[in-house]
Amino acid sequence: MPMRYLLSTVIGTVLVFVWGGAMWAGGAYESFMRPMPGGDALMRAIDDAAPASGMYVFPSKPEPDSSRTQVERESMEKARAEQFRRGPLVMMALTKGGQDPEDPRMFVRGLLVEFFATAMLVAAVGLAGSAHGRLRRFLALGAMVVFMALATHMVVWAFMSAPNDWTAVMVFDSCVGWTLAGLPAVFLLRARRPGDTLPA
Repeated sequence: MPMRYLLSTVIGTVLVFVWGGAMWAGGAYESFMRPMPGGDALMRAIDDAAPASGMYVFPSKPEPDSSRTQVERESMEKARAEQFRRGPLVMMALTKGGQDPEDPRMFVRGLLVEFFATAMLVAAVGLAGSAHGRLRRFLALGAMVVFMALATHMVVWAFMSAPNDWTAVMVFDSCVGWTLAGLPAVFLLRARRPGDTLPA
């Protein structure tokens, strides 16, 4: 069983890694990642104004200031609420200093993340289907993949105004990729049989 678990994890990692690479290299995201209006000039202004790398939002919560009166604070909150209604809404990941797009460390980090994520997925599929056959393991895999999409991309869509088209491609990509990652476990793991004993 440990060898089947390891084999399922390795094959699943390769499948999800190759799928993700094909999605990005094949241009599946290109039409949903629009050029930043203003180009270099806007980016220089943002880079100069931002003190550090991080997630930046607009409109942002007013800075706390104990010197402000309650009326002033309420007025600022009302103005922020009005900005939300009027738009635009922005959530931007900023990395100051840049990054090499071909940095091998990025691919190593990604592969390690997907390896350990696949290992957890394989373990969950195995536990859910330990007393059942492939159909139960596949249904367990499907439930976990749907849970992942709802708990990540759909939460961002619901609460952080992620665009509909971007969310749709993210959900499609991740659901297909992680289903592929879990399929080896569906077929290679087996239900526990009468007489099987757990290792000491």
